[in-house]
Order: sequence, then structure tokens, then C-alpha cells
Amino acid sequence: MNFEPDIMLKIKQGRSKFIAMASTYFLGAFNDNFFKQAAMLMAVVAGKSELQGKATILFSLPFVLFSAYSGWMADRFSKRNVIIGAKFLELLAMIIGAFGIITVNWSCILSMVFLMGLQSAIFGPALNGSIPELYPEIYVGHANAVVKFASTAAILAGISLAGIVLDANGVFMGADSGQVLVAAVVLLVALLGVIISFGVNKSAPVGASVPFPFTGPLRSIFEFIAICKDPPLLLAVIGDAFFYFLSLLAVLNINTFGLNQLGLTRTLTSLLTVSLMIGICAGSFLAARIIATKPWSSVLFPASLGMGIGLLLTFTTPDMPENIRRILLFIFLFITGCCGGAFLIPVTSFIQIRPSPDEKGKIIAVSNFCSFSAMLIAGQVFIYMDRFLSPAANLAVLGIFSIAASFCFLAIQKRKGINHV
Repeated sequence: MNFEPDIMLKIKQGRSKFIAMASTYFLGAFNDNFFKQAAMLMAVVAGKSELQGKATILFSLPFVLFSAYSGWMADRFSKRNVIIGAKFLELLAMIIGAFGIITVNWSCILSMVFLMGLQSAIFGPALNGSIPELYPEIYVGHANAVVKFASTAAILAGISLAGIVLDANGVFMGADSGQVLVAAVVLLVALLGVIISFGVNKSAPVGASVPFPFTGPLRSIFEFIAICKDPPLLLAVIGDAFFYFLSLLAVLNINTFGLNQLGLTRTLTSLLTVSLMIGICAGSFLAARIIATKPWSSVLFPASLGMGIGLLLTFTTPDMPENIRRILLFIFLFITGCCGGAFLIPVTSFIQIRPSPDEKGKIIAVSNFCSFSAMLIAGQVFIYMDRFLSPAANLAVLGIFSIAASFCFLAIQKRKGINHV
């Protein structure tokens, strides 16, 4: 990408701080997904697949309850200090989770999931709000793509390694070797994340006069209603919530699809989700190039339509011949992921760019509130889907839902005149 000399200078000046930000994000995303995937695989193997839905609800709940407070913190205090504090909270959560994994104590495991949700709720607005402060607006989309690449790479590594580590044979000091390795990894990564977080960009608070949101979730609801006055921003926030609702249900169903319906190992089941995430990574960079020359909203319809088609194709794989089933399964999930990445990056970038500097943390927090409210609902939806439908049928339902949503996005764009924003 070619930029003016002054813009290029700003980009170079912010590079070392951005690397610290991306690395911090990478390590947190790795730990989060490595631990959750290990716990979910253990739950499915133990015949407790409904715990996947319960864990999702517990992880999402802090975003619903505390998004207003975390947005206030990101605007009121130095974002660097908020990020460092969040990383210390992650370390505490991993200590509890490590004990739970080794002893198979589901109360500890679920408590850790809730604390990680709280940590992410605090961490997200501060880190995402730091990107527009560090780089010129024209570079924010590219920076988001890099962060998405880093987080997707972390998710890939976390999810794929979870199955491999859990499949490790042997006993260590009376505990399963795989579970001990999971505990050791999450503690070491959390500690490294704390250390690296001290290299994040220092910036002065931009909303020193912002009042404390005493009403909490009610404040988030009121602020969401205020966003309704800005149709393009409203569409982006709704699109973000739609993406996380759909993608979370897809991942949860992929675990039961691989282990219970297809009879795959924990390693191969994890790799199914990895193929989806690789696609998201590829789609993210494709989207960054598209929105550099076209309106961000132009990708919503084709991307959501593509996600739906990819999920419907995945639904057909159990009836395919054994010799081609696995290859096609990975290909279809990769296609679904590509479309997901192409959908997500334009939406994320617009949510970051649209608000004024003193409201970025608040708007990002409202977006988190909506997205994780959708994920909270998704966790409950999964419990019922898993109870009444096969995993493949669930994927078909999600595919039809995404296709229907794509036409809704198209209709909204045309009615509200958002096509050229």
C-alpha cells in the first residue's frame, strides 16, 4: 500500500507500540481459545456437551453486565493502564482454570471462563480504541487486518494445539498428562502477556470528564438507542452482533459434529475449527483491500450470503464418500471462514472510525454489549439445538439463517441509503 510521506512516517513511528499491542492481543486470544477448546473437548468426551452452551453464557455475561463500565474506563483512564490491569486479571483467571483442568473441577473451569469474559470485556475497548489513536484513519483498516490476522493465528494455534495436547498419553503426578500440559501452557502464556503489555502505547485519557455509568447495562441500552440515530453505525453494530452469534454457534456445533457425528479424534475435530479460522484470516486481508477502494457496506450482502452457502455445503458432507469427505469438509469450512473475515473487518473498522475521539471507547463498548448479548443468546440456543437436532442439521439451520440475513442487510442498505458511506 502506498501512502503520503507524512502518513508513512506516522505509521513507522507507531510500529513498535503496535507490535506490543498485537502481541498482547495474540497471547490473550491464544490462551482464551486454547483453554476453552480443551475444556469443551473434555466436556463433549465426558458426555457433557451442554456445558459448551453454559460456558458460552458465562463468558458472554460480563460483556453484557460490564460493557458500559469498560467503555468508561477506556475513555477515562490511560488505555495502556487498563490493558495492563486486564492482563493481570487474565493471570488470576488462568491460575484458577489451571487447577480446574488438572482436577477436572467443572466449577473452577466455569469460574475461570467467567473471569476471562470479564478480562476480555475490560481489555477490548482499551485495545481497539488505541488503534485509531496510534495510526492515521486511512491505515486503521490495514491495522485491524493485521490484528485480526494475529488474533486468528492465535485462535488457530490455540484450538489446534488443544486437541493435540489433550491427546497426549500418560500420567504425571497422578493427573492426566494432557491436562497438566494444558494448565502449564495457559499459566506461562498469561505471564508472558503481562510482561509484554508494558510495551503498549502510552496515551493521555481523552474523556476525562465522562461521568461514571452508574446504570451499567441500562446505560448500554440507552447508548445503543442513541446509535439508532446514525443508521450506518447502527448497521455496523448489528452486523458485528450477527457475525459473533453465527460464528459462535458454528464453532460449538463443529465440536459435536466432529466428535459425535463423524467420530473424529479430538485433534481432527480441533482442526475443523482451524480451517474455519484460516479462512477468516484470508478473508480479513481480502476485506482490507476491498474497503480501501469501495464503501465498507458493499461487502455485507455477498459475505453473509457466502457464509450461508458454506455452512449448507458443510451440512452435506456426512452423506459423501469417505475418501473425499474430510477434504471437502475442510474446504467448505475454509470458504465459510473467508466470507466471515470479509464480513467482519469492514464492520469492525467502521465502528472504530465513525465515533469522535472522546466517544470511541463508549461506542466500542456498546458494540461489545450487543455482540456478547448475541453470544449470550447463542449459548442458550445451542443447548436446545444440541438437544433436539443433529450437529449437521444445526449447521444447515445456521446456513439458512445467514442467507436470510444477507438479504436483510441488502434491504436495509437500500432503504437507508447506506451504500455510499
